[in-house]
Amino acid sequence: MKTERYIITIFGIDTRFYTDEYLSHLWEECADKEFLRSSKYITGLIDRKNLVCGEIRGCRLTEYAHVITTVRNPVEVETQEVFMESLKNILRDIRNILNHPSMTISIQGTEYYYFA
Repeated sequence: MKTERYIITIFGIDTRFYTDEYLSHLWEECADKEFLRSSKYITGLIDRKNLVCGEIRGCRLTEYAHVITTVRNPVEVETQEVFMESLKNILRDIRNILNHPSMTISIQGTEYYYFA
């Protein structure tokens, strides 16, 4: 099935305090809230990656970014617009809780298959 992969990058937060486990808990909390609001649940996969943004720009090589990946299952969420609205709600909630860190989102077309 043709669908989209969404890659969200959060950077500029202290990864000693905002651990992978904390962000996973936060994602689940915000995704649960969105599910109650819209009946759409968005699953996320969270990784911590080295952030290379240039020492010349004031970044250190010891900085990290959290990368959250999710794929719209066309069987569960019919359209990209509906999925994006729920994803935006989750990301707004997370940004508010984290005190508005820098965040980017990339959307890629992909083929999606799953096995029950």
